[in-house]
Amino acid sequence: METFNEIQLTDKIYKKFADFIYQESGIHLGDNKQQLLKTRFQKRIRHLGLNSFEEYYETVTKNKNSDEFVFMLDAVSTNYTFFFREKDHFDFLSQKAIPEILNQKKNKGINKMRAWCAASSTGEEPYTIMICLMELISNLHNWDLKMLATDLSTKVLAKAKNGIYEKKQLQSMPPILISKYFDRIEREGCKYYHVKPLLKNYITYARFNLMSERFPFKGKFDFIFCRNVMIYFDRPTQETLVNKLANFLEPRGYLFIGHSETLPVSTKSYLKSIGPALYQKIG
Repeated sequence: METFNEIQLTDKIYKKFADFIYQESGIHLGDNKQQLLKTRFQKRIRHLGLNSFEEYYETVTKNKNSDEFVFMLDAVSTNYTFFFREKDHFDFLSQKAIPEILNQKKNKGINKMRAWCAASSTGEEPYTIMICLMELISNLHNWDLKMLATDLSTKVLAKAKNGIYEKKQLQSMPPILISKYFDRIEREGCKYYHVKPLLKNYITYARFNLMSERFPFKGKFDFIFCRNVMIYFDRPTQETLVNKLANFLEPRGYLFIGHSETLPVSTKSYLKSIGPALYQKIG
């Protein structure tokens, strides 16, 4: 009888996985990720008591709303993040973008601001963005302030909603902000940091697939964070996504992407580069 370790991931079934993942999420695996996929999927095959990669393929493709579909996508992507990651972006947000947006809105008599974190992962990024906003808006009760935080994975969204983190994830945050926005709690003898309601209440977490043909948003955003997502996409997919993101940016709104990412040349007609991995909508 064939043991688990002897199960082979053939080129044929790997291509079926790669095509399915690309179709559903935009993640482009290429020909050099076969061993990575094999290693990560073996854990799920073992957990489910299946006998082959073919059986696992049938399992994940028969129901795209299942937990196993989410587990599969988690296995081929990386959800590594921490508070104030890529600090220069948050310096720009606090020192330039937010003050500029606030000033523009005050001059127009507008008290509404919207932000979107399009790849929220486990919540560190949207909470960091909201901290920057709350530190600069002194009269919060006079503002209609909301952030949408989305991700494809219900697993990471659940953690984001809980808002409980280890100290190492907050190591880049000034202690004064930790004490202001987090409560120290203890679980099973270990210390954690729990996001306070005053921070949570401004953020709405929701599952959303960036590959959706239609973006169902009613209004536009003053700035969008979509960082470390497009590294998984090929150029045509990147171009389609950036075009959709720009359509939901306010004129002169900001788009933040990951430092290892670049935008397609075609986007220069409506987005101008103003810094590393930082763009502003022309208009």
